[in-house]
Amino acid sequence: MTTTVTDHPSQEPAKRRKHSMSSIKTAVIGSGDIGRTLATRFTQAGHTVTFGARDPRKQELVDLAGRIGARVTGIDDAIDSSDVIVWAINGAAMADAIPAHGSRLDGKTVVDATNNIGAVSLNSLDLVHRYAPSARLYRAFNSLGWENFADPRFGDTTGDMLYSGPTGDSQQTVETLIEATGLRPLRVGDNDKIKIVDDFVALWFTLAFERGMGRDLGFKILTR
Repeated sequence: MTTTVTDHPSQEPAKRRKHSMSSIKTAVIGSGDIGRTLATRFTQAGHTVTFGARDPRKQELVDLAGRIGARVTGIDDAIDSSDVIVWAINGAAMADAIPAHGSRLDGKTVVDATNNIGAVSLNSLDLVHRYAPSARLYRAFNSLGWENFADPRFGDTTGDMLYSGPTGDSQQTVETLIEATGLRPLRVGDNDKIKIVDDFVALWFTLAFERGMGRDLGFKILTR
């Protein structure tokens, strides 16, 4: 499947400008639709992206990185050279990936964008915490199809991205990366609220596929 990412700087959300900051060194682990699209959006926003890959010589990934202004290294090198690590691999693969690379995540900001479909837990934050207890952990980019990251607009409305994780400087960093996709970040709380974020995964799949609404489906939280 080919991902097509559009850019509409004239419609950049005001909140993204509010959180404008210097380039964030970000490792994207995974090069499927989610990983490719996030990496593209991050580089478009001026952030430094490194793909972490088991085979950094894979030509398709090397070509993609060249087109979007990213680089490709092994997973350990990508983690070591970055401040934020976004895991976008198959959720079931986290059981092997985190024990293999988790000690390098200590002190980093780590975003779990994976979904372990069919497992007791969709997310892998407990596993990451076991191997990297001082990492700052977030749950984001997991409750929507990649199409929402490529184009977050629905007419005149911009979609929302619900996420969980701690407050502080790392929160602003994660929100800046969310805003790089054009989505509005909405923190539902610390990771004791992670089930709320994961429940939106079930809702998205139900509406998109069981109810036949299709993959171009997003969420918007309204207040007054």
